[in-house]
Amino acid sequence: MSRTAEDWGRLAVSLPGWRWMAGMQTLSLPTPGLPDPDDPATAGCLLALLEGANPRPYRRPGGLWVVAAGLGFAVEPDSLQPRTLGRACIAAAEALGRWPNGGRMVAE
Repeated sequence: MSRTAEDWGRLAVSLPGWRWMAGMQTLSLPTPGLPDPDDPATAGCLLALLEGANPRPYRRPGGLWVVAAGLGFAVEPDSLQPRTLGRACIAAAEALGRWPNGGRMVAE
């Protein structure tokens, strides 16, 4: 089952360490207040929230995104098929169980 943008946004804010950063965009109605995982600026912020886990984003043939994060730990969300960097970042945070840089200040 594929996740909707709303599903990804809800997952993002549910993980420990979540925090809003300047530049993040929200989903439109009927779900305002959730981050838009498909917005490029939001994806950059989500990648920054993974700092501390040494995130390494890359795009696979066919357009699928993967973000390897953690100490020798790779997130392989094939079954989720993230087509955007933002969704792949959320998948990485889900696998880690938290946003590693959520409690620390990063350049915004």
